[in-house]
Amino acid sequence: MARPKFQVGDTVRIKDRTTLFHTRTQKFIRKRVGTIVEHRPEWVIPEDEAWDRMETGRKEPFYVIRFKQTELWPDYTGLAHDTLETEASESWLEAVKG
Repeated sequence: MARPKFQVGDTVRIKDRTTLFHTRTQKFIRKRVGTIVEHRPEWVIPEDEAWDRMETGRKEPFYVIRFKQTELWPDYTGLAHDTLETEASESWLEAVKG
C-alpha cells in the first residue's frame, strides 16, 4: 500500500489532463483549488477499472477534496461558505504552496 502524498488540510489543485476514456474526475473541478478533508483507501484508478483491470490495474490513494462553491462557479450567488466535496485519485492532484 502506497503512503499517501497528501494530508488532511493540504491545499491542492486538480490537474487538467487529457483523458481518452473513463475518469471519475469531473471537468468542473479541473484547475480548481480545494482542501483535502479525508483519505480514502487505495484503489484501482477509474481509468483502469473501466477496462475491468481490477487485479492488474494501477492503484493509488484517493482523497475527498472540499471546494468553495465560489471557486467552482465564479457567478455563484449562494452563501459564501457553501462547499462541495468530491473524490479524486492522487495522480490528479498537485500541491498548492502557501
